[in-house]
Amino acid sequence: MASTKKILSAFNYLSVYLIIIVVFNIILINYPLTNVFGYEFSAVNAILLVLLFGLYTNSVFKKFLKGKFDKNIFKKYLTTAAALFLILPALISIIHSFFAVSCSLTDGISFYLVITVPSIVVGFSLALISFSAVKKFQKTFFILLIIIILLIPLLEFYFNPQVYFFNPIFAYYPGTIYDEAVSVSIKLLGYRILNILFFGSIGFLLYKAIINSLKRIRTITLISTIIIAVIFILLSPKLGYSTTFSRLKYELNGTAETRHFIIHYPKKLDHTLVEAIAVYHEYFYDQLKQFFGYDFPAKINSYLFLNNRQKENLFGSANADIAKPWLKSTFITYDDFSTILKHELAHCYSSEFGTGLFKVAAGLNPALIEGCAVAADPVYNENNIDYMALLAYNNGYKINLKKLFNSFDFYTLTSSLSYIYAGSFCKYLISTYGIEKFKSYYSENNFKKAYGFPIDASIGKYYQYLTSLHLMSGKDKANYYYGYKSIFYKACPRYVAEKLKEAWNYYSNKDYHPAKSIFLDILKVTNNYSAVIGYASCLNALNNTNKAIGFLLGNIKQFEGSSSYYSIELRLGDFYSIQKNYTKADSIYQSIIKQKPTYAYSYIANLRVNLIQDSLAARYLKGNDFDKYIILKEMNSSNYNYYSIPVLINLAGSFDEDYNIFLKIFDKKIEVTDFAGSYAAFKLSNYMLEHLDFNKAEETASLALKYKADENFEITLQNNYSKTIWFKKHAGQILKNTFLK
Repeated sequence: MASTKKILSAFNYLSVYLIIIVVFNIILINYPLTNVFGYEFSAVNAILLVLLFGLYTNSVFKKFLKGKFDKNIFKKYLTTAAALFLILPALISIIHSFFAVSCSLTDGISFYLVITVPSIVVGFSLALISFSAVKKFQKTFFILLIIIILLIPLLEFYFNPQVYFFNPIFAYYPGTIYDEAVSVSIKLLGYRILNILFFGSIGFLLYKAIINSLKRIRTITLISTIIIAVIFILLSPKLGYSTTFSRLKYELNGTAETRHFIIHYPKKLDHTLVEAIAVYHEYFYDQLKQFFGYDFPAKINSYLFLNNRQKENLFGSANADIAKPWLKSTFITYDDFSTILKHELAHCYSSEFGTGLFKVAAGLNPALIEGCAVAADPVYNENNIDYMALLAYNNGYKINLKKLFNSFDFYTLTSSLSYIYAGSFCKYLISTYGIEKFKSYYSENNFKKAYGFPIDASIGKYYQYLTSLHLMSGKDKANYYYGYKSIFYKACPRYVAEKLKEAWNYYSNKDYHPAKSIFLDILKVTNNYSAVIGYASCLNALNNTNKAIGFLLGNIKQFEGSSSYYSIELRLGDFYSIQKNYTKADSIYQSIIKQKPTYAYSYIANLRVNLIQDSLAARYLKGNDFDKYIILKEMNSSNYNYYSIPVLINLAGSFDEDYNIFLKIFDKKIEVTDFAGSYAAFKLSNYMLEHLDFNKAEETASLALKYKADENFEITLQNNYSKTIWFKKHAGQILKNTFLK
């Protein structure tokens, strides 16, 4: 008891360290993401404990070498401190979980054991390295060593393509917040084992050398540490702990070089598709050149991943497409090239008037960075960006625009709201005052200096401009696009995302019982939409469609006003169709048609109604994708069902259907008299363009314009028609000067 009091006494300042840990963790449990016993909590504590335990170790060693206490007491100081340092954060978070947010205790323990616990070994070892390397300012050297190690990811981010990082201090950073799923993978576990072996060995050898005054062993250990660390850094790409451009180019082993781009892609991609991608690159370049008013001075490297799995493995973020402007490089999944590529290329283009190491907006202002790219590519899910901003504004999804541009609130809002308002406002500034003043604003992050008046005045005029637009806007469409939460306001986001991934993998493999069990576990934590759909889908797959319907009916009301509501509605209608209760199914589909949350929901619901009329709905919904494809081909054999054409195109793409064979479906004249025909022609023209059939693409895009829809959709159709004309005029020369390797 007496020895414990001595250990905890202010003599060695352990009590001060423990107070810091307690206070810091009480603060943590009051912030989003760190308020649960999971990944963020463990990673932040790992950094804290490396620092504190290293400083404490240094103090204890100094006192021991001065003869303040014997070897046994010395060991007790360290082991007691290590235990308390590790127990306190976990205890605070677990107790908090019982009274507030409760996720998975098992997951929390896994993260804590793998990420946080090894930090004691790392902190101890780094302290002894500092203690052995210098005679004076050892704590300063220790802190400097931590800073250097923490800066390694910054160097990797700056010079390498990756956005994920492995680091001995915080273990792992998964990349952007777009990917919520994080788990203790085999790779992470292996990395932490290597950390423990490496730092544990160094700590043990230096510990023995210091207490026994073995200077030679200290010197050899320090030199060996540097050599092994350098070797590991060089080998890390081969071990999968970093991604260099050499590794990326080895995996993306195809190259297409055009006048302004070097495109890297997997050689598995179809030759015609690669050529279409090359033309799209040059088309977007031409548009950006006109928008920004100059030629880009160097070739841009464009990296196209085969799928999200490959992107996650090599790049770090499965779902986010990004650019690194300072490297003049973009990184996207190949099938996003027609919708995302221009936005990412705009980031590269803006680097010419960007500032700092990263060649972006001054002050790393996210609203300016993303707003500029959105203004250059003012399309969001086939909608004009001003229409989307007006849609939000008219339906109660309003934000403080001044605050958006003067703080980091950009990341706390629903991402679609942040991007759309920032993009629409930047577009307004550029169209009203010109690109040169905007470049000045972007470069200095000083609105008044760039424009000569405060931002408030321009915000008022922007809203006047927005409300003067004659664009249709519906509440359901607004709810669909804006009615969901930022990751910072979700319950247990990391745990839920990882479990959803696991459950849907089981479902894809037709292992419905374990999938159902996981979905149910998630629903005990949070009313997650994907888990609701997943659980109901499992019930249906297990021939409990009645129960699935009852479950959805019992849960759908809690999603009213959210983006998820319409998906649950559609699934409910589908379950009624499977039961051949067509009266109820039709009623739900008609409700979706009236709501019109998106173009896709409109044509899917209309198609379902037509399938019911042809007595094909149950057969269609029970069939696999190939069955669906055959049914839809049959539906179009005598007369076109225009609502089915977008679905047919998607299915043909998933099967890699031969273009000429697919086109035989459309051997009759396409008539455009309503939205269905117009939208079908629009989608078909894009499909033709991707297969380099420029004449048919232009002809079909022209047909789509015959229906005079709302102004928003007309802008989309006109832009599409202009694109087909540009392709027809320039593609031949571009392909002639494109070199494929």
